[in-house]
Amino acid sequence: MAGEFVEGWLVAQVLGEGSYGEVRLLVNARTGASVALKTVRSDPASSGATPAAREAALHRALRHPHVLRCLGERTHGDLHYMFLEYAQGGELFDRIEPDVGMPCGPARRYWRQILDGVQYLHSRGVAHRDLKPENLLLDHDDNVKISDFGMATLFRHGGKERVLSRVCGTLPYAAPEVLSAAQRPYRAAPADLWAVAVVLVAMLAGELPWEKAHPDCANYAAWLSGGGARPWGKLTTRALALVKRALQPDPAKRYTLEQLLRHPWTTASGADEVDSPKEESSWRGYSSQPAAAAGALSAADMDDMLSYSQPAHADDMLLATQSDRQTQLTQQSVLQRLVRRMTRVWVRVDEAAALEALCGVLSEQRYQHHYVHPRILAIECGSGLKMRAWALRAGAASGDPTVLLEFRRSRGCGLEFKRRYLQIKQALESIAAPPPPLSRDLLAPPIASQDVGEAMDET
Repeated sequence: MAGEFVEGWLVAQVLGEGSYGEVRLLVNARTGASVALKTVRSDPASSGATPAAREAALHRALRHPHVLRCLGERTHGDLHYMFLEYAQGGELFDRIEPDVGMPCGPARRYWRQILDGVQYLHSRGVAHRDLKPENLLLDHDDNVKISDFGMATLFRHGGKERVLSRVCGTLPYAAPEVLSAAQRPYRAAPADLWAVAVVLVAMLAGELPWEKAHPDCANYAAWLSGGGARPWGKLTTRALALVKRALQPDPAKRYTLEQLLRHPWTTASGADEVDSPKEESSWRGYSSQPAAAAGALSAADMDDMLSYSQPAHADDMLLATQSDRQTQLTQQSVLQRLVRRMTRVWVRVDEAAALEALCGVLSEQRYQHHYVHPRILAIECGSGLKMRAWALRAGAASGDPTVLLEFRRSRGCGLEFKRRYLQIKQALESIAAPPPPLSRDLLAPPIASQDVGEAMDET
């Protein structure tokens, strides 16, 4: 059962996971406020500062409206815990419709905020080195928050800039000079801006332009030769002109951040975008339970956690424990702000039947899958994409048979995850049901958070 991690704070829902470890929701038992708890396992044999300690030290020094706040840290054995501002709007890729993208207006707003955040990072001499929609979070006001500084480094200090040689980042977003041994070492800022430009293409087109920026990739080779129809035909004239400047293979010719900020597409209003080739379709807006760590956060850290936390959504607390239910139910604003995520499917059969039907769909679509818990499936979709699916009963007390199937990306591209999810959702239409009325039963599913954490550990 979940308990207090630090005084007055309870560990609840898993928000994300990956090779680094896990991110969970941490909820204040008295106020219902919440922060994110990132857990990273370090190599106990390593000497000196661990990568997690270096990440936390760099991250805590950053203060900007479009950079996620690091509020504090703790260590316990080989586990390093970071307390982060909770961005309840999710990841940017949630706003991108696969193969369609999003309207120019919202894309431009996010683009400006991303550039603003990156400009701040570079002014502090920090290179992010893994900018992608999965690391661009959204707060409750739908504002961008740059997150995950696990690959970040200082490239400028005391007015002196150093070049970088490490190959890192996520392949489709990595600049050509990062991938090419002949072009290393490379300058940090242009490489970050290349990644940001690929993010812009994903926002406007709903797809990535290539698997990697290397001549042996056909789509990238077509870009170098000035050919290729997808995804460039989905961009407006101004947007394509901007992307051509931002995705210059030669970093010395690539637009600087200041030039990107001054470009007419960046500075335009939504009404100026009259040459769009497409209609703006509708879009919507590690471990098992951590053990109590040694030591306590300072009073200033605790104040930071409260001042930068946000009210938890009931949706985010679906896996909270029975002992926490009464605290949750006192937070009426939580129920009023319930947000149903796009990666959820309501069905009109019980949990076992829902998962049986899902297994049938997965087999038809030739996805590898297996149970890691009686109500949780691990799914592999190819191309490095992995996800989890679990079944939760919504109306246990009332006898309502409605069940929620929730899907969560574990590894791989967020856009590809969403594309595969939509295919699975369509295949389950024969048992689909409308969401049940908002009820307290939604806060008390039959799967404890510890069960889910342990099941996820198995994979």
